[in-house]
Amino acid sequence: MQFLADVLAKIVSFFFGCHHERLTRMFTLEQETYKVCLDCGSHIYYSLETLRPLSPRELRRMRAAHAGEVRVMPASAGSPSMLSSSENHAA
Repeated sequence: MQFLADVLAKIVSFFFGCHHERLTRMFTLEQETYKVCLDCGSHIYYSLETLRPLSPRELRRMRAAHAGEVRVMPASAGSPSMLSSSENHAA
């Protein structure tokens, strides 16, 4: 019977999100401010300015802003991946 209750709780959590009461304190790690549910481990992201939970739209914007921070490392000059396609055929 407990198995059925666990499966039902997972389905409800999947469709409606986490509604647990046991949360950690709010903390900031790698420029993200959030709380963690102690029951299921989900993250509830917060705005550092307003100290309120982020809406799904705000969360998408935050993730897009972090995704834009891509750092490109220069390749070595003799790397085969740096050759153009015509130079690859000549080699």
